[in-house]
Amino acid sequence: MLGAAIVALLAISDFDLTPIRTLRSVHVGGGGTIISTQYNPFAILAIALVGLAIVGAFAWLIARFAPLLASASFASIGGTSSAVARAGQRIERELSKVLELIRGHISSNESYAKSLANAQSRLSELSEGEQVRVIVSLLVAENERMRRDSSELKVKLEESQRQIETLRSNLIEAEEVVLRDPLTGVGNRRCFDIEIEKAIADSRDSGAPLSLVMCDIDHFKRVNDDFGHQVGDEIIKMFSRVIEASVRDGDTVIRYGGEEFAIILPKAGQDVAKSIAERIRRQFESKKLTVRETNQKIGQMTASFGVAEYRSGDDTELLVQRADTKLYDAKSGGRNQVSTYGDN
Repeated sequence: MLGAAIVALLAISDFDLTPIRTLRSVHVGGGGTIISTQYNPFAILAIALVGLAIVGAFAWLIARFAPLLASASFASIGGTSSAVARAGQRIERELSKVLELIRGHISSNESYAKSLANAQSRLSELSEGEQVRVIVSLLVAENERMRRDSSELKVKLEESQRQIETLRSNLIEAEEVVLRDPLTGVGNRRCFDIEIEKAIADSRDSGAPLSLVMCDIDHFKRVNDDFGHQVGDEIIKMFSRVIEASVRDGDTVIRYGGEEFAIILPKAGQDVAKSIAERIRRQFESKKLTVRETNQKIGQMTASFGVAEYRSGDDTELLVQRADTKLYDAKSGGRNQVSTYGDN
């Protein structure tokens, strides 16, 4: 939207604007009289509409990235917060520069309009050809100034357009980073909130099934206590890799918190979700873990899973609550298992 508005303004600035701004240019008739000079209200409206489009585009851009910039201070990846903040400041400066260009161009238009009005009032009082030629010369000079101003505006707008496109690309990349868990590289809670709302809306609109799997590494606290948090982090990363290798394209893996993960499974009923969870469970328990530096055996690690399929009327909170309930059942039932609704 912003690009289109700037392109429109660039297109306008390519032309000699005098014919656009006047319904009829200044002409000297055979008798040395002025035929007519009128300001073009349609051209004024067109330029105003382009200006409004650009201002609207700025509002869209700010609304689009304001949540990202607001969340930047909470980003946990080293340097991400400052990088997003810097990008935000740069785009603010660039937008201010474009607005200043527009203000300058509007001011130049107003000055040109006053020159035309002044020339028209004076020409009606002149009788000698030499005086008429002087006024016409002034108008020609004013037109040349407007042509130069328009040319400079075009160059500056093109540069600002390039800068804004680059900054927008940088902010989109930064947004991707903000939605990732720094330890595992999978989605974080912010990503979960966005993706689960989207998945529920899609399921509600299309009628396609949707399932949510909540899973948790068993006895993880004991691993942290016995081997330290660094080893615990490595196990979390390994568990996330096992999950990512077992899900389908289009599924979303989230580190929900600590050693707990969520898996959003669009177009998957409970049976499909259970099958995927079982595959993850088997892969994870098959790993033989040893601390590389000390050669200590960690032993077998396992995980528990709760599965819930979306039901009509569910919101995010209710769907998560139902999946969490089944995860609790899997834990209390002996761990290292997948629990679903309808299980005996």
